[in-house]
Order: sequence, then structure tokens, then C-alpha cells
Amino acid sequence: MVRSLPYLSRVMDKLPQELINRIVYFAERYPDQEQRAFAIGQSFEPDGSPSQFPRLAILNRTWKEAVETITFHRLGIKSDELESLQSIVTGNRRSYLSWISFEAELPTYSEEAYEHKESRLDQHANNEAFTKAISELFKVLRTWEDNGVKNGVRLTIVGATSPTDAREVDEFEIEHGLSRDIQSARWAESYMRLVEPDNLPTLSNLQHLTIERTGVRSLAPSVAPDLAVAMPELRTVDWEFPDYEAGSDAGSDQDSLDSDYDPEWEPATSPKARGEARAEFANKLSPTHFRSLRSANIVFVHCTPLDQRYTVPSIVPEGYTYDPFSSSIRTFSQYLTTLTLSAHVDPTLFWPSDENATPPSWPHLKSFDISFDMVAPSGKWYFTGPTPADDPHDDPVRGIVGSVDTREFSWHDFRQHPDPETFDPFLGALAKAVDCMPVLESFMLTSEMTGKAGKLHISYHAPGQKAEWGDEGPEDEQHRRIYYACETGVWVPEPKTSEGLKRAGMQKYGGEVIERYVGSQYY
Repeated sequence: MVRSLPYLSRVMDKLPQELINRIVYFAERYPDQEQRAFAIGQSFEPDGSPSQFPRLAILNRTWKEAVETITFHRLGIKSDELESLQSIVTGNRRSYLSWISFEAELPTYSEEAYEHKESRLDQHANNEAFTKAISELFKVLRTWEDNGVKNGVRLTIVGATSPTDAREVDEFEIEHGLSRDIQSARWAESYMRLVEPDNLPTLSNLQHLTIERTGVRSLAPSVAPDLAVAMPELRTVDWEFPDYEAGSDAGSDQDSLDSDYDPEWEPATSPKARGEARAEFANKLSPTHFRSLRSANIVFVHCTPLDQRYTVPSIVPEGYTYDPFSSSIRTFSQYLTTLTLSAHVDPTLFWPSDENATPPSWPHLKSFDISFDMVAPSGKWYFTGPTPADDPHDDPVRGIVGSVDTREFSWHDFRQHPDPETFDPFLGALAKAVDCMPVLESFMLTSEMTGKAGKLHISYHAPGQKAEWGDEGPEDEQHRRIYYACETGVWVPEPKTSEGLKRAGMQKYGGEVIERYVGSQYY
């Protein structure tokens, strides 16, 4: 092999750079890699054989450039590595870089601090450190732009952590169940935010923004629009944030671990804090015009109560008669071609609460996929059903209602079909909205239910759009179609709502529309 390198090098000198770049994609990276897969798609195993790939870079300059299109394609960076980033990623390597995964490092803290929740001063210091880390990264990338680097970059924010967050838990803490409580008391109940985000440099090269819910510390939802404002050429976003209630014992954990517990301190998982965080996100998102944004995937991770008798606290902020989060997504989506959303939402996601407001318009929206929780932001349930009768063997604490042999439902799953008082207005708002979506090709409305009902699906498909379920023959694909996968014979939409939904795609496609109720075997 070594003897053939000079000859191989001379031959390769005559090949165009683009062809060598393509060859490198199929070159061996690891001895046992799958031969038919791209080299760039091979996964690295820490205990496996070393990669054979870097040696190709020593053939000549042409091969070195080809190899670096892969090795510098995606980089994972921590904020304390920015100096190395600048010194290593130079020349053409900056143009090859198209994906940055970034983690902000926060200040360390003492061992004694583990047993106390972070004070407001601690939280502010962490927010400042988080902001400084983001700002320093943006300054580096702005310098590259000013020096002529022009490439579309995907930025993934993977979180913010302190080195001392990963403290090893001793056996006593594990034995007495203290490890979770200590961590929760320290940092798990607060949001990370950006301080004065308007001071961030603008970056035209950043065209894709992903925010992952992977770190131990939760980022405030407002971080997403704060960062997006500094990216005028943003094309796609993929954002995920937590939005669920803490366990009922969360407050007692704080009390027992912190003698100076402040009753006014609101953990991030409380209904009040969640509502405020959603409103803060909405207030940042609504006034912003994203001129280049086309696609958005937004997930606010939520949990439906196990006991469906549960009266759910409202997360609509004080002073609002509607959910500002839902309303802001409606305004935001009017610039998009595709939207994927999973969250607690209300009818203002589709139509303004003010009847005198200017009707919304979605001139470019081709598809949307909405997954909504069984519970509205107001705390009201979208679904209902026959309440299980009392039984001497009931154990509501464990969610057991009578014998499984004689009883059909439990308190976990008795809400089996849409509630006319709440779901009909929600679906009615969608029925009005689709008439304002002139190029709509498909939509999916889904609620993850429990028990026998499984899921509720309502979908639309334009002519030529293949349906995953519901088509009974190839001829169906020639028509506009509205499919309902729910409790056949138990629930149907209001006539006015049904007529509105059947107008989906009418402006562009016209013709006959198929309305069909299908069983659960389709999903």
C-alpha cells in the first residue's frame, strides 16, 4: 500500500476536485464498516478499531481538501473551546463547516451549594454566562462572514451546564433517595434565559436553528425567538422545550432542603411559571417578521394527567382571555410553507378570539401537522365520556375502577370522544382557517389519547397527495379527501364545521371532496 501511494497520488492529481470529493464519501473509515453505506454515515464505536480515514489526507493537497469537507462538515463545540475553533478552523475549512452543535459552560459552584436551590443571583449569573457564551460564538462567526465566508450553517444549541452539575452521588444519597431531591433543589426548577439578546451580532450564514431539550438545565422558550431575531436569513427551525407540571411533592422537596425557602419562588414547572414562559415566548415571537423562514417544527413537551377526573390548572397567563402562545403560533405560521407543532393549544391557534379582527391568511402554507393535548391551556378537557360508576373495589389513587372483567373504563381512560363544549369550537376554528389557505395540500390534526380510543386523527389530502391511511382505492387519490379516524357512530363534527373542512383546497383544486370515517385499523 505504501509503495503505491506516489503512483496513486499522481493519478489523482489529474482528477477534478469534485470527483475526488465524491470518492471520499465511499472511502473506508473503519475496518468493519458497512461497505454499501456512505463513509460519512458510519457511526464511531469508542472501543472499536481506529478510523482509517485520516491517512487519506496525506496523499496530496487535493485529497486533503476532500477529506476536510467531511471532517470539518460538523463540529461539536463547548464555549471554552472557541479559541481552538478559531485557530483550527481556518481557510477553506470555514466554508466546509455547515453544522455546529454548541454547548454553553456555566460557572462551577461549591459542594455545599448542592443542597440549596439556586438563588436569583445565582440564576442571573448563569444567564449572563450563557449569554456571554452565545455572544462569543456569534462574534467568531460574524468575523468569518466579514472575511467573505458564505455558507448556510445549521446551529444546534444543546444546552448549558456547569462542570459541577455532574457531581458523583455517594451511596448514602442513593440509599436515602436524596440524589434527585438535591439536584432538583439546585437547578432543575429554573429556566435559562438570554440577557439583552438585542446586542447579539446578526448572522446571515445561520439558516437553520435547532434547540434541543437534552441538557439537565431547561432553556426558556424565549431563547428561541431571541436567537432567531439575530438570523435574518433563517430558513428552518426545530425547537423543543419542556412544558409539564411537576409532581405533587415538588414543593415539599424544596421546603425540606432549604431552610430559607421563599414561598414566592415559582419553580419552572408550576402552572404560573409555565404560563408566563409561554407568554414570554409569544411576546417575543409575534412581532418578528421572518422574511426567509419556510419550515418550523415546534414541540412543547406536555403530559396528560393519568387520572382523567383531574382538574388541570390553567396555564393561560393572568389578564388573558385566550392562550397567547397559540395566538402567536397562528401569526408566526402565516409566513410558512410547512408547520409541525405539538403542544397545549386553544382555538386561537387557527382563528383570532376577537370576532372583529382582520381574518388571518396563510398564502404559502402547503402542509401542517398539529398534535394537541387532551387538555386545553385553560385546563378544560377536549374529550369526555361516560364516567365509570362507583364500585366497592374502586381504588382511584391507583386508577383502578372495579374489576377488569366487568368494567370497561377506568379513571385513566374514560374520556373517549370529543367534548362538544370544548372540541367543537376548536375544530370550528380550523374549519374557518382552511378557507384562508389557498395552496394547502395536506394537514393532520392528532390527539394522543389513552385507552381503546388510541388516537384521534383528522386529515386532509389534495388530489395527487397519497394518504397514509383512509384511501380505499387508487381512484381516491384523484380527489380532495377529509378523513376522520375516531369513534365511528359516536362523534361527528357539527354540520357547519364539516362543510368548512370540506372547503380545504377548494380554491386551488375544486372538484369533488370525499368525506370518510375510518376505523382504528388505519393507524
